[in-house]
Amino acid sequence: MKYEEFIKLFQTKVNSLSKGKQLDLAVSVCKRLLPDYQQFYIENNWWNPVILLYSIKICELFKGNEASLELVKEMLPKVNEIIPDTEDFRNATYALNASAAVYETLEYLIDNDKIHIFNIGIYLTDTIDFKVQEEDELTQQQIDNHPKMIEVHKYLVEGEIKQ
Repeated sequence: MKYEEFIKLFQTKVNSLSKGKQLDLAVSVCKRLLPDYQQFYIENNWWNPVILLYSIKICELFKGNEASLELVKEMLPKVNEIIPDTEDFRNATYALNASAAVYETLEYLIDNDKIHIFNIGIYLTDTIDFKVQEEDELTQQQIDNHPKMIEVHKYLVEGEIKQ
């Protein structure tokens, strides 16, 4: 699937999901990206992935009305503080995507804007894009046809998000 086609299909998917399923998708992507932040932490000994883990848990609890909006708002600056800058760390791209996904999930809980869910999915595809190009620079067509990218596109567009 070409990138442009994926974008249209993913936007349609996001718009068709209920708020609960949008949150499920966001949390699922955050969990998929979290190991990249953990690896960044191990390599750089900078901040700690516990803040992201705790924030993800808050998002899950919020869905069940077990966490308050105030707690969500409290976590925003804490997560923002641990988003690495790629100018400070050569290897920060994956960790940046992981932490930005968590940040946008928290923002989604505050404003219910679907753009956050879309952006979270794009953080995942960007991460896969970078990973498949680590060893070789690929054309856009080669990236689109890479098995890992096909898997992520299928997950984001067709995947059943459990309620």
